[in-house]
Amino acid sequence: MNYFATRPFVMYLRHLYRAILLPVFALALLAALWAAAAYQIGQEKLTAHYEAVLHSQSLARTLAEHTNHLLRQIDHATQLFKLKYEETGGTLRLAEFTRRNGLLDSLLPSKLDLPLALVGADGRLLDSRNGYFAPDQHQQAFFSQLANNTADTPLVTTPVVEPRTKKWQIQISRRLNNRQGEFAGIIMVMIDPAAFVEDYDRLNVDPGGAVLLISRENGMSTARVDEQVIISDSIDFTVAQGGRQQSDELLLAHPFDAVERIYGYTEMPRYLMLAVVGNPVTSAMATFEHRRDIYYRAVAVASVLVLLFVGLLMQQAHRLRRSARMVTEAQTMLRAAADASMDAVYLLKACHMRGPGKEVVDFTIADLNERGAALLGSTTDEIKGRRLIEVLPALHTKGFLEKYKTVLASGRPLEEEFEIDFLPGRGHLWLHHQIVAIHDGVAVTTRDITPRKESELAMRKNQAELAAVNDASPLGLIRADPAGHCTYVNRTFEFITGLTRDEALGDAWLRAVHPNDRQVLKEALKHMAKTRVPYQDTVRCVHPDGMMVWVSFKVAAMVVDGHIYGYVGTVDDITHVRKSVMALRESEARLRTIADTLPAMVAYVDSEEIYRFHNVAYEREFNRSGLTVLGKSIEATMGQERYQFLSPYIKRALAGETLTFEEEDPDSTVGRTFEVVYIPQMDEDGVTVIGFHVMRQDITAQKREKQRLLKLSQVDALTGLTNRAGFLQKLQDTMAACRENHSLMAVMYMDIDRFKPVNDTFGHSVGDALLRAFSGRLTHAMRATDTIARLGGDEFTIIMERIGRMDAADALAAKIVTAMQAPFDLDGTVVSISASIGMAYYRGEDVTPAELLNRADVLLYEAKQGGRNTYRAGPALPTTTSNAA
Repeated sequence: MNYFATRPFVMYLRHLYRAILLPVFALALLAALWAAAAYQIGQEKLTAHYEAVLHSQSLARTLAEHTNHLLRQIDHATQLFKLKYEETGGTLRLAEFTRRNGLLDSLLPSKLDLPLALVGADGRLLDSRNGYFAPDQHQQAFFSQLANNTADTPLVTTPVVEPRTKKWQIQISRRLNNRQGEFAGIIMVMIDPAAFVEDYDRLNVDPGGAVLLISRENGMSTARVDEQVIISDSIDFTVAQGGRQQSDELLLAHPFDAVERIYGYTEMPRYLMLAVVGNPVTSAMATFEHRRDIYYRAVAVASVLVLLFVGLLMQQAHRLRRSARMVTEAQTMLRAAADASMDAVYLLKACHMRGPGKEVVDFTIADLNERGAALLGSTTDEIKGRRLIEVLPALHTKGFLEKYKTVLASGRPLEEEFEIDFLPGRGHLWLHHQIVAIHDGVAVTTRDITPRKESELAMRKNQAELAAVNDASPLGLIRADPAGHCTYVNRTFEFITGLTRDEALGDAWLRAVHPNDRQVLKEALKHMAKTRVPYQDTVRCVHPDGMMVWVSFKVAAMVVDGHIYGYVGTVDDITHVRKSVMALRESEARLRTIADTLPAMVAYVDSEEIYRFHNVAYEREFNRSGLTVLGKSIEATMGQERYQFLSPYIKRALAGETLTFEEEDPDSTVGRTFEVVYIPQMDEDGVTVIGFHVMRQDITAQKREKQRLLKLSQVDALTGLTNRAGFLQKLQDTMAACRENHSLMAVMYMDIDRFKPVNDTFGHSVGDALLRAFSGRLTHAMRATDTIARLGGDEFTIIMERIGRMDAADALAAKIVTAMQAPFDLDGTVVSISASIGMAYYRGEDVTPAELLNRADVLLYEAKQGGRNTYRAGPALPTTTSNAA
């Protein structure tokens, strides 16, 4: 025990503590650093995996939407076949339905070549395309289900492997009805799910990624990996349940290849399938692995830096211990240095009050040099060992004792310059002293700086006057010597350039100038030194914080007796002015670019109706006639005739109204039509209109297409006559014109006598030919101004406008009856029919088009009751009268 209590052992422990403190700290810091990095990498790995699952799920959702779209289009194809099949009375076959550019191509891409089959009501195969189908389907479950279900809904079967082709097929079938609504058969479409994944956009999936469709019913699946298509019934997925996996992730129970992937899925409940997309782990986690490597490298570098830093600290500690040994040597040299110093040196020892507080009450002059004694007006021997209160009591009253005590207590040196007048026999003095704490006292060095301070004071007064004048200037001022080196800048220059006076001295002021402007400015100053002509230019200055300032720089040479003794320059900040100008130019350029890019013609007209702006499209339009419109009025540009048309719209726009109208181009030989929009431009008060914007767009093609479509929608496809929609529109317009003109018109309602026996005997093709021949003979019998329409079946109507007398319409009706009595030769088939006509006159009575047509229908019925092959005519009657008849 005594051995362990000895002094050598304590010293050994101290040395051991000093030796292991820094290494232990370094090891603890490195352990914490690597633990934090490992935790961060683990968290980012989980995040990267979650983002990969979300990306795969997004791709799976896109695949599901693509698959659902194709299946819905197939459903629409079966519905379209059903409609056309029932319209044709069951005569439609798959060859016509699937012909090139036919009905099926309007819904599905022709490259699919889907297997289709048409099954009759007895279950036997009537027709098939692009695949094999069993000749008898009546025992199939889907056949019985559709035959017994009258609802018009498709039946989608569970995906199965077709035994002959070994392909996974999805069957979509729909019930077909006859004209009486009874079961007439089934249309079937088979589709291979591989078609959904083979053409799927491969750019969305990483190389080696898998795109799959899986049946929820039987586990069948089809997949594409790059260029390879896989069909299997053994790809088994399970949905992730908590843990490290995400709830939207699918886990592959048995991998079908050697690539590890992260899978996402989307349900397709209507077709009992799953859309699955998986990207390889190598590509999905590539970003994470890159960040992980960065983390490891960063931690490794940080570890090396920590080790280097600890090594440096250990080396520095060794140096500090060595420095301590040198302190004693330095103290022995202090005395010699003090005696040789140009300053007065005093070593003051603290005098403490007796008692527990040991407060410092005074200092004793322990030592001083000769210069220090002379400053106090005495000798070294007379002063050494005496207290300050005895030598110079004013040190107590002027606060110097408190300064010495503060430095002693804090250990922080104090250096200052001060003015005194209490030294014996010395008068007013400026002194510079430095107070440094030593063991139980302070060391004070003092120097007389009275001559320097008096010179500095005089110089400062002069400089203060000049600086006040310069700093009050709104311009930045710079002065340079004959060599061009800066010797002075004012406060405004500092504010504009961001350089302080000290930073701007010499050639450093050029740092404030933009690098691209420095060489130009240097050359200009050299030229000015030769010519002595003042120089002025606009240059850019760059603040230390990167902000750019535009300045107007002016400089002139100071010449005395023909020699340059310096230069004076001014700097004026014009940033706001230049930015305003540039912003205005940029705004105008953007407006011009946008306006010139628009396909419409854009212009601006002021309140005096003068063109102030137009875009390229407007310029091209004016160049057609060689006009230049800017600065000219609308009337001078457009001409008197067009101005008369535009004037009402211009007045409304200048009154604050936004309006749109159509304008025909009178100078065009092809009849162009423009849509014109006038948009008022308000003044800052939001009330006064100072002009308006014009937008003109050529809508000739759209208008012609609209008229063409309207005309096509009013034409009967079989006969080429006006259809019911066109007839009703024409009847309404003609009755309105009749009321305005107080004229007479007539409406004929006719049908073909004994048309049904012709259809039943010779078939619909002969019936259609008879309708076309009847229409042709009817057209030849009528006037060119009359409107002939086929309402449907064998019913026809005729609108006769502006009839002079009723007997003229009667004669025309009799002519039609007579013309239809001649036999019709229909490609070798001769048929004889007749026509019955009901004709109602109209002179502007208060009846609707429907009531007028109903009156003609009643007269047609009377003609048929009268034995057919005749006509009946009469005036239009009110609705109540027609019903009574």
